[in-house]
Amino acid sequence: MTLLPRFEIQLRDGSSFVIRKKLTFWRDKYEFDNLGLRIEGNIWDLDFKLLDDRDQLIAEIKKELFHLTSTYTVTVLEDAYADLVISLCVAIDYVEMLESQSH
Repeated sequence: MTLLPRFEIQLRDGSSFVIRKKLTFWRDKYEFDNLGLRIEGNIWDLDFKLLDDRDQLIAEIKKELFHLTSTYTVTVLEDAYADLVISLCVAIDYVEMLESQSH
């Protein structure tokens, strides 16, 4: 058991992944368990790519600036990953909202 935030995201197909906060002194850091994809870029600025184990691009996610609400450009190149990608974006946005409320 840990006192640090941990979020489990359950997908429609029954699979799941976990976002958990790591204890750091400088900047908030999170790890992703069971995601099955590699993240390249800056996930907390929502400007990143998801790649599979063969380095094939699965999706690109970019947060659009200058909007009153969270607005994203999400490009999913593999339909089989659509639920995972959208769920990941929503989960990251939710975690960021919780973090901003706690500061």
